[in-house]
Amino acid sequence: MRTQSMAVWMLLILLASTVSAGCIGLVMQREILEGMREKPVFIMKEDGPEPWDVTFESDSLEAISYTNETIIQFDETVAKLTIVFRAQFPYSSILEELVGNETNQYRYVEVRLWEPGVREAGGNPFWEVRATQDYPLERVEFSGDFFDGNWLVEIDARGYGWNSPLEPASFHDHFDLTVTLTKPCVRFAEVHDVGECTDLSELQTE
Repeated sequence: MRTQSMAVWMLLILLASTVSAGCIGLVMQREILEGMREKPVFIMKEDGPEPWDVTFESDSLEAISYTNETIIQFDETVAKLTIVFRAQFPYSSILEELVGNETNQYRYVEVRLWEPGVREAGGNPFWEVRATQDYPLERVEFSGDFFDGNWLVEIDARGYGWNSPLEPASFHDHFDLTVTLTKPCVRFAEVHDVGECTDLSELQTE
């Protein structure tokens, strides 16, 4: 709809410029175009990979493994990094009292966030967490200058899930993770619909 409206306006401008003679027509055309333009609006937009929402399902005594590696592209415009993490291991504290720390080998979540090239060089992760019991919702934020390039989210987890005929006895290990980048984007009213914008990094490379 916006594209059709713009086309109609452009047609009217061309008709007006052909009616007017010489420089007068060009001046009128330029003034009309300038009047149609609105100043670009800068917006801080949140971006990132799809959140992880993992629930373990098992029909045996074997723990279920989950691994994942996801690359996140950072550029010089990233202003903030936000990580939200939570894990649930039902009855984990009771089991550890009965059998000690052995359950930590079969029910756990480990998450690491690596800066470009650091894991390959044997360095330390930018951020990491390990949960073997219920881990309450945690939100951490980082701001400042980030290294440009491909960052890596590494997840290694194991857990159980059991559907019992008696509902109170059922349990499922679960964790969720969100990694969000906040970066500026630019909205041009003549081009973008409501809610749309272009990343500032894309405009800088053009």
